[in-house]
Amino acid sequence: MDFALELLTATLVSPWVYLLIAVAAALDSLVPIVPSETLLITAATFAATGQPHPAGLVLAAASGALLGDLAAHLVGRFAATGVGRWRRWSRVAKLLDSAHSAFSHRGGTVLIAGRFVPGGRSLATIGSGLLGFPVRAFLLWDGIGSLAWALYSTGIGLIGGTLFEDRPLLGVAVGIGIALAITGSAELVRRLLSLRQRRRTRHRPRFGNLQTRDVIMEEMSQTHVWYVSYGSNMARDRLACYLQGGRPPGAMVTYPGARDGTLPQAEAGIDLPGTIYFAGESKVWGGGMAFYDHSVPGPTPAKAYLITAEQFADVAAQEMNRPPEPDSPLERLVFDLPAGSSHSVGPGGYETLLVLDHADGVPMVTFTAAHGSADTEHTQPQEPYLAMLRTGTAEVRAASGLRLPAAAQV
Repeated sequence: MDFALELLTATLVSPWVYLLIAVAAALDSLVPIVPSETLLITAATFAATGQPHPAGLVLAAASGALLGDLAAHLVGRFAATGVGRWRRWSRVAKLLDSAHSAFSHRGGTVLIAGRFVPGGRSLATIGSGLLGFPVRAFLLWDGIGSLAWALYSTGIGLIGGTLFEDRPLLGVAVGIGIALAITGSAELVRRLLSLRQRRRTRHRPRFGNLQTRDVIMEEMSQTHVWYVSYGSNMARDRLACYLQGGRPPGAMVTYPGARDGTLPQAEAGIDLPGTIYFAGESKVWGGGMAFYDHSVPGPTPAKAYLITAEQFADVAAQEMNRPPEPDSPLERLVFDLPAGSSHSVGPGGYETLLVLDHADGVPMVTFTAAHGSADTEHTQPQEPYLAMLRTGTAEVRAASGLRLPAAAQV
């Protein structure tokens, strides 16, 4: 025992301990079984005597953690190219949707909170990559989380080392025990709150009554639209880049996101009576872009998303490679135009608004080019774009939700 203690002490007072802590913290993000927190608490317990230096431990742990998390984020971005196929499994689809919701409502704070939840670090870092969370924002929020974790773990170790200065191994045990107690208590509270919420949801009627539902739909008819996508936005992960910012797999453009990054409240698969064609040159994918021609017989599969009129205008702006701005004419036109009508707000490829139909008073709208299929030269789309269309089409077939009326021909 004395020999083991001497060996441990010699290791922890060596300058190599900083490298050991940094490597362990980096590996822990991709290999969660690496005991980086235990190693850091152990080293911090001995640091109560002056060696190693606590500030050095914090710096090494935070730097290593940030580097490892960045690697996990990049793994997520690489894996995002196949995320559409994974949605065939309901558990994976549910996990991805939960991640979407978490980043939508809490943004980068998910990366901070994930550090202190068992298994949460890998889920948050890889998940941020899958969702196309901007790298700069990732580095900022994860850097804060890494530093907070390093300070927290080092502080716990220092407490144990100070209380049991003459018995360092007991100080290590106390420090690890404190960390486990805090983590266990937080997880218990989280589970209890989750259970309570599930019980409330289980006993709560979906709409209360028909009158309540009518009030909800009446309110939405003045603020929301069914955005009908026939192109790459049929894939929900692709649409999320327009709403929350990010770069879709295979794309050459990173989107700023909408002014309101809330994800759609509902979605449904429908058939449009017209057909799509490819024309122009996409700045995002290269090759042709998909446009909708209502005058050519279909049908065409499409995905309807329930979003606000403001979000719809912001999506249209980004389709035209412009930043979202307030007071877009589309925000008013979606409610002013009757079903079956069209209106061009500009000469661009996606500046012609189509009001296809209404569902419970909520307009069903999309945008396309002013020209028709026969009025322009067709161009071949690139494979990344076609892959996104295939993903979206598969989602349309599997989409469940509200039954929407067949879109009126305009």
